[in-house]
Amino acid sequence: MSQYTKATNFSSKDSLVSGSALKVVKGQELDAEYDAIEVAVNSKADITNPNFTGTLTVTNLNVTGTTTLVKVDGGTF
Repeated sequence: MSQYTKATNFSSKDSLVSGSALKVVKGQELDAEYDAIEVAVNSKADITNPNFTGTLTVTNLNVTGTTTLVKVDGGTF
C-alpha cells in the first residue's frame, strides 16, 4: 500500500515570470502526477470487498454486523 506523494509543485510555477520555460505545464509532468495517483489508489483495499493478506493489525476495532475471525491473539475481549 502506498501513499500519494505529489510529484510536481504546480503552484510554484505561478510565481515564475511570464515567458519562462519552467512555467509551462508539460504532459510529462501531468503523466507523472496521474501515475502517482493511480499507484496510490490501486494499492488500497477496495472498500466494498477488501482482501487482506499477511498480518493485519488494527487498533480499537469496532465491528457492526457479521464478522468471521479465524484467529485472534492478545488483547482484552
